[in-house]
Amino acid sequence: MEESEVYYVGAHVPITYISRVPSTKWYTHSLVYQTKELAGKVLEDLISPGQIVVIKVHFGERYTQAYIRPIYVRKVVDKVKELGGRPFVCDTLFSGGRVLRDDGGEPVWSRRALEEALLTAAMNGFTNETMGCPVIFADAPKGLSYKEHPFKGKYIDRVYIASAIAEADVLLSLAHFKGHDVMAIGGALKNVGVGCSSKRGKWWIHHNAKLTVNPSKCTGCGECLRQCPVGAIEIVGGKANIVSELCVDCAFCIDYCQARAFTSRTFPSIEEQEARVGESAAGIIDYFKGKAAFVNLAMDIVPLCDCDAFQGIPIVPDIGVLASKDPVALDRACVDLVNASPGIPGSMADEAKVLEPGAEKLNTIARMRWKATPGATHVAPDWKVMLQAAEDLGLGKQKYRLLRMNFGYPPKSIEELFESYEA
Repeated sequence: MEESEVYYVGAHVPITYISRVPSTKWYTHSLVYQTKELAGKVLEDLISPGQIVVIKVHFGERYTQAYIRPIYVRKVVDKVKELGGRPFVCDTLFSGGRVLRDDGGEPVWSRRALEEALLTAAMNGFTNETMGCPVIFADAPKGLSYKEHPFKGKYIDRVYIASAIAEADVLLSLAHFKGHDVMAIGGALKNVGVGCSSKRGKWWIHHNAKLTVNPSKCTGCGECLRQCPVGAIEIVGGKANIVSELCVDCAFCIDYCQARAFTSRTFPSIEEQEARVGESAAGIIDYFKGKAAFVNLAMDIVPLCDCDAFQGIPIVPDIGVLASKDPVALDRACVDLVNASPGIPGSMADEAKVLEPGAEKLNTIARMRWKATPGATHVAPDWKVMLQAAEDLGLGKQKYRLLRMNFGYPPKSIEELFESYEA
């Protein structure tokens, strides 16, 4: 089987490199500069002058700290402009519609509603001014704006792409590679499969049936009617009833029902959810017909999603930045490099007893997280399921060739640079 190409800029630079770079080019040491040029490597033959390029990132949540640092995104924006593209940076809204608040007024899941979501993005450093281009939520204003694209997977037969993403000419996924409690990893596939989906698309990734109402719990208060954004709920015999053909699976009613009458928490198995993410990514990338590229920042490799405020310290040292036109190969390369790295003492890798290079870190840590959750000790996330589902649908290959790159002023050859480091 032919291997996919994955380009790699390492975070570890030998001290001898410093003396070989002209002082006027000191900035080429920076991973920010290297990320900019690496993005250009996979984008340069995709962008025609004047084309709109969507850069999909994760803005993080309130009080989180593990999302991509904004300067990396800004310099990728600059590279897109150099190539003649017209970039915008985006995220999508979280499922549901009600932003809950604690006693101090702090929001929980601020990305459920546009106003709070934009405020969170700005707090975390993502604004029109800092990015040098529009910063938006692609399915705004309520998360209901999408383009439907038929696609035949084992579990899903269509994807719901956030409208602004679907209107772009070129897709660039700029993802933070890290662990995840459900997928075991978060990288290119999750950033596209979940992150490019509208609220309806997110629903069908995490569920295998539409909402229903439990009449024994429904009080007939009518709050769900007032909050449903599409008028898909009616009162019949004093009880709420969902008009299925009108429902857009946005989950607003779940958030506003005080009686918890909507049966929404019936998820498919973890394995099926993982496969659905891989299938969703395959469907969305199919829509772009080859006009898509992917960059993973394998730095600050924390054990959980960028949504989580609690992370602890990274599980392995920084690896670097990787890019490819094959998201399956890209995510697999990141997995392999993480597992090949030594774990960091005091991290969850230490707690999971997977400090040794070569130990399976990502699955082990995700499973440890569930063993600490009452009633969920049986849950066993496995990144292989998501990657295999995407590969089975022809999205990419798990076999890859890792190509080390350096876009600064290297020594006589890249090989000499790394030989000096490894020595």
